[in-house]
Amino acid sequence: MSAADRNLPAAARTSPDARRAQRLPVMRRGIAPGRGAGRPSGLEEASGAEAEAARRERTQVFLARVATGIGILVLWQVCAAALAPGYIARPLGVLGQVPTVFGDQSFWSAAGSTVLAVVEGLIIAIVFGTVIGLVMGRVRDVDRALRLYVDSFYAMPLVALVPLLTVWFGYTPLARLAVVVIEALLPVIFSVAEGGRSLSAEFTDVARAYRAPWWRIWAGIVLPASLPYLLGGIDLAIGRALVGAVVAEFIASLNGLGYYILFNVRSFQEDRAMLAMVLLVAFALAVRVPFSMFVRRELPWYRAG
Repeated sequence: MSAADRNLPAAARTSPDARRAQRLPVMRRGIAPGRGAGRPSGLEEASGAEAEAARRERTQVFLARVATGIGILVLWQVCAAALAPGYIARPLGVLGQVPTVFGDQSFWSAAGSTVLAVVEGLIIAIVFGTVIGLVMGRVRDVDRALRLYVDSFYAMPLVALVPLLTVWFGYTPLARLAVVVIEALLPVIFSVAEGGRSLSAEFTDVARAYRAPWWRIWAGIVLPASLPYLLGGIDLAIGRALVGAVVAEFIASLNGLGYYILFNVRSFQEDRAMLAMVLLVAFALAVRVPFSMFVRRELPWYRAG
């Protein structure tokens, strides 16, 4: 070390590489040199403010929904007590029937029969509807042959087919399953076919240029591109499947929540029938919410677009 270097301060005598190594841990922690380590950066402050605003908005939405629901129940109770006959369902009467209905074995038997039919029908409809929809969306000849019939049946009220299906399959749970499958199949086919048509040909052309096999193109490109449309079709199919199951139970007098509702309404036990309707709504929400959460978390670009 020269005499000039001895007269320099210690920080000045440090080599550039050593000074860079000393600054690196500070930079990794997101703290600029010369700034206090305990002071939050502007980016952290902005993200904290956004998170607080999002929590406040969610709280406001939740309170608004709760207040609206309470208002509807109060209005229903007051109007029914003042204007309707005594056998008309009221919120307090429905609440009072909860122990009786939930302790009734026939209620749970009916609920299990309806839920099982809906789940089986949805599984069948999703599998076959996805395959048919993908083929319609990517093969032009198949689309030309089937699109008219899919659009026609999708637009018509399929409830009109229930009496015909009961003649074909008899007054058995098989008739209800057929109604559920038909009701849920069409929206899945329609939605997945639209997803297949919306896929740009550039993606499949690149895959073919790299000699990708046909099954890899369909499973790795076409199906993932149609996934948002498939989830939208399933969302529609859930409601239609429930409607089909309940209507089939109405007409064919099958064991299920539909016949349970019909029997109690005709027996002037509307409070019990209302509880069965509440259970149907709860089942629909329990099935639809996971799909909505999956789309919101895994496919945010689809909702944003």
